[in-house]
Amino acid sequence: MNKIQARFKRALRRLSRADPPPVPAVREIITGDPKLPPELEREIFELVVATDFPSDYWSHQHVGDTTLVLPQVCRRAQSWIEPFIYERVALLQNYNGRDPFSSFLATVDARPATFFAARVKHLYLDRMVPLYAVQRILSVCTSVVSFGCHHPYTALAPLLSSLPLTRLLVSEVSFPNPSTPPRWSSTLTHLGLSSSLPASASTTLAHLPSLTHLAVDYSALPDPEAPGIGSALTTFLIAVPHARYLVLLTGAKTEYRWALQRLRDDAFVDKRVYVHLGPIGDAPWHAWSWRLPDCFEVAEKELQRRR
Repeated sequence: MNKIQARFKRALRRLSRADPPPVPAVREIITGDPKLPPELEREIFELVVATDFPSDYWSHQHVGDTTLVLPQVCRRAQSWIEPFIYERVALLQNYNGRDPFSSFLATVDARPATFFAARVKHLYLDRMVPLYAVQRILSVCTSVVSFGCHHPYTALAPLLSSLPLTRLLVSEVSFPNPSTPPRWSSTLTHLGLSSSLPASASTTLAHLPSLTHLAVDYSALPDPEAPGIGSALTTFLIAVPHARYLVLLTGAKTEYRWALQRLRDDAFVDKRVYVHLGPIGDAPWHAWSWRLPDCFEVAEKELQRRR
């Protein structure tokens, strides 16, 4: 069965690269009942989605262009395909001069909140998305399990505290009311910090017993240009007893080389730490790259190779 599916997928890819037929002068109107059983028809649509890769890396789409037009075929196709489109939402800086969050906010205003609550599971909002837009989007995306943005957790706590999160990226984290930890404190496994480490890591991270994966932007270290970043990472790791990986993310080659040099100067050695060349958005919160390995997968493979 797997061989047949693989051959079918290869055939679909070849067809997707072929030139489309000319558009008829008069659009055909399809009437009557479907000629295929609904189950088979749905499977065909979903298989198209599974093999429809984005044609342009810089579009930041996690689905291809064909998938985006399939909901226009008919209402039943819309109900099948939209969950795939909206399951992962990433509002990232693009290169066409438009800000994507404005158009997405218009979509949020045009549809009922239940639409997003039922569909959006992974949400990543780039640095250019302002706080008010993040708050508006979170107010309707109430079933998110993976969330990332570049604002402090305290500014979003009323919206995030009740979510069943397993992955969270914020600029900094602290709990407004330590005696009442958020719902996700027992389920969170991946934490990313883009601006600063907690002032008291042992106190803050003690509320996260399931935490195993950490991502820290190089600029979040107390003084990344001075010696001592090794001790800062050691303190951070001690506060997370079940930590498996800590990925230190660097956004430029010079920063990458400087981080490696600083760790060597500090004689820092920890087999769980990996220095990654790439911005913190390359962590699992980069929802549009769901078909590519995230920084933790890269770190795991590289650290295993070194052992």
